[in-house]
Amino acid sequence: MSTWQNQLQATTAPLRASLRAAWAQRSARERQLLSLAAVILALAAVWRIALAPALQTWNEAPARQAALDRQSAQMRQLQAQAQSLKKPSAITRADAVQWLERNLAALGADAKLSLQGERATVSLQAAPADGLTRWLQQAREHAQALPVQAQLRQVSEPATAKPGPASLASPAAKTPDAPAQSSAVRWSGTLVLSLP
Repeated sequence: MSTWQNQLQATTAPLRASLRAAWAQRSARERQLLSLAAVILALAAVWRIALAPALQTWNEAPARQAALDRQSAQMRQLQAQAQSLKKPSAITRADAVQWLERNLAALGADAKLSLQGERATVSLQAAPADGLTRWLQQAREHAQALPVQAQLRQVSEPATAKPGPASLASPAAKTPDAPAQSSAVRWSGTLVLSLP
């Protein structure tokens, strides 16, 4: 034996001797109760240190797995979107022109499309702003047409105005009971798009 083991035994020998003497002085019933208390304390320590954390992890595992599955599915969806944006599917010029012509009505009845080589020019007359935004986004996605030049001016047109004598009346002729006309933002001008 090494010297530190000898020293440890020498220092713990009196303690062990006193514990044996105290144990021998106890009655059989007290020894049983003390043994039972020691077993209960040992079981509580095992439960607290080893079993309770493992059981908690086991119970939380399905919820954590479901959350990880949702995150994984979301990441795969974002990856697929990134790949589709990175490598757009090839579209022919004829298909792009056909899509632009077919969806031109979203810009209003006065919208016109003219083709010049690899470019398409769209003329707008009071096109609604939200419709123009949506149409440009869809033109990029579906026809791979990208805006390269825009000469637009904002025009305000009363949303409820109707041609006729009432719209030509002076402001002084308006009655207080008449509802206020709201104006919608609209764009007029030309857009030049590059075609695939």
